[in-house]
Amino acid sequence: MERKQVQIFEQAMCCPTGLCGPSIDPELLRISAVLDTLEKHGILVERYNLSNAPLKFIQTPAAAEFLQHHGPEELPLILADGKLWMAGRYPTNEEFARMLDFDPSLLDEASAQQDSRAEETGSCCCGDSEEPAAESSSSCCGEKENSGDSSPCCGSGSSSCCQ
Repeated sequence: MERKQVQIFEQAMCCPTGLCGPSIDPELLRISAVLDTLEKHGILVERYNLSNAPLKFIQTPAAAEFLQHHGPEELPLILADGKLWMAGRYPTNEEFARMLDFDPSLLDEASAQQDSRAEETGSCCCGDSEEPAAESSSSCCGEKENSGDSSPCCGSGSSSCCQ
C-alpha cells in the first residue's frame, strides 16, 4: 500500500511550528513531537501556516477553497493526497497511525519527546537558552537570539511571539 501524502495547513502563527512565546499550546507541542518522530522514521507530513507560507494556501486548490468558504478560524486543515481529511482540529496519534499506515507504538517516542519539551524553559528562539532552538527541528524559527533583524519570530516589533 502506497503511503498517502499528508499536508497540514494551520492558522497564522509567529513561526512555522507555533512553539514559542511564554505559554506553548500543548496541542502544538504534541503535533510537533509527532511530526518529528514520523520524520525520523521516514514518514513526511508537510506543514504550512498562513503567516509563513501563504502562497502554499493559494497554490493548493483544496486549501484555497476551504479558506474561501470557512475562513482561517476553522484551521487546521488536514489534506490526504490533496483531499480534505479533517478540519478544525489536529489528528490524534491513532488517527495519524491509521491514515499513514504505521504501528501506533511508534509514537510512544513522540510522547516522551513532548514531555521533555514541556519541561524545558527558555525554549523560544529569543529566550534565555539558545540550545533547544539550535538543536530542535521544530523550534521556533530555528534561530538564535534576536540580532535586530527582521525575523518574523523575534525581530519584528509587531506580533512577535517572544516578547
